[in-house]
Amino acid sequence: MKCDCADCPTHACYTKGVNCTGRDEAEALASYTEEEKKIMQAAAYVEGTFYSNITRLQEIAEFAKAMGYKKLGMAFCIGLNAEAHYIAKFYRQAGFEFYSVCCKSCSIAKKDLGLKQVKPELEHEAMCNPKMQSVFLAEKGTELYISCGLCVGHDAIFNQNCAGPVTVLAVKDRLLAHNPLGAVYSRYWKRKLGIMDEGEV
Repeated sequence: MKCDCADCPTHACYTKGVNCTGRDEAEALASYTEEEKKIMQAAAYVEGTFYSNITRLQEIAEFAKAMGYKKLGMAFCIGLNAEAHYIAKFYRQAGFEFYSVCCKSCSIAKKDLGLKQVKPELEHEAMCNPKMQSVFLAEKGTELYISCGLCVGHDAIFNQNCAGPVTVLAVKDRLLAHNPLGAVYSRYWKRKLGIMDEGEV
């Protein structure tokens, strides 16, 4: 497997069932646990049933229902505090037990660890605490973990330490209104990043 799908000109695996991996379908399927197969089925149900008709917010709810999950837990960035309020409201109204943990939980001072502060004038600027976000949510019996706007790297720690499946509701991109793909949709940003295709204006 070359693992260069981003530059494939045909994507015939999708359109014609061509298999360029050297692995057969039975081998691929055998690699999935029963729980993973259940997740794949629920994900396919949501995609096939609601394709392009509901938001990501709603898709997560439908997926959780298909899996039989009752308890959802969200780790969010303090910068998305206002958004977190409405997200929590939506999932509670959808019938879930919903828990949320802000990235600054435990409030460990950056100064105590010699870390650079965003605002040096502050006496106490708390570092993010993604590992404890996962711990606190696990203590509530979370069945599906939701990542919302965590910093790059902190999200990796959160995902790595969760006791169950993690899905992403939003990723942080302060410059592009939390829409990182804006960088590849915008000619301005593609030019600035040096990724414009030959002949692209």
